[in-house]
Amino acid sequence: MKFHMRRLDREIKDKKALKSLLSYSNYFVLSMSECDEPYAVPLGYVYDEGGNAVYFHCSREGKKMDFLKKNPKAWGLVVLDRGIMEGACVNLYASAMFSGRVEFVRDNSEKAMVMNLFAEKLSKDVSGVKQRLQKIFGGEGSALDSVVFGKIVIDELTGKRSTEMTVEKLLEFTG
Repeated sequence: MKFHMRRLDREIKDKKALKSLLSYSNYFVLSMSECDEPYAVPLGYVYDEGGNAVYFHCSREGKKMDFLKKNPKAWGLVVLDRGIMEGACVNLYASAMFSGRVEFVRDNSEKAMVMNLFAEKLSKDVSGVKQRLQKIFGGEGSALDSVVFGKIVIDELTGKRSTEMTVEKLLEFTG
């Protein structure tokens, strides 16, 4: 079922702003369901704009895996909260919401690419982290076989913002 946004004046239509928000944040909320039971969990992630995908690291087993094996459809949410505007009683926020199907990365070259994306996003010493990852996961009989990454290829991307969070401000905060 497809819904429309009620407050169209708050919809973020600018794709550059939505992609900037996805690239900026470090965590997203992954929402899933199985039968009539919902489940949501915050996760670290990276956004691959070229592949239009969100990647996350996960364990081989657990509640999240049980849900996703039964129903790979998922919804993600990223929030930028700049707090209350002084003297205005207004929350400066923006959110990006996306949907897609979760698949698990099996190819070691794609796994290595995802690890590099995480290193570039999360560390100031990118080359040091990449060297460490290569030492741990590179080579024959790669330890990458044991790493699990989920991948959501985005099929729908929408956004909402407070009235005061203009696209220009959003790009300023996330740029």
